Amino acid sequence: MPRASRKGKDNGNAQLHEGSVSRGEQPTIVERGKKFAAYDKNGRLIILGYVRKIVQDYANDRVRQS
Repeated sequence: MPRASRKGKDNGNAQLHEGSVSRGEQPTIVERGKKFAAYDKNGRLIILGYVRKIVQDYANDRVRQS
């Protein structure tokens, strides 16, 4: 039986903010376990993925396009 807990680390402050898009239009990046999700200002899911940088860049491009 493994000694380490399978719970993982605490992600209490999971929202990450970046400054490449204006504050009002900025997508929200949320970490859940090993995945990152990007949501627009209306709360709709933009992208879900494992690499934060890719998720962030894609979400910023999508926000700029609309």
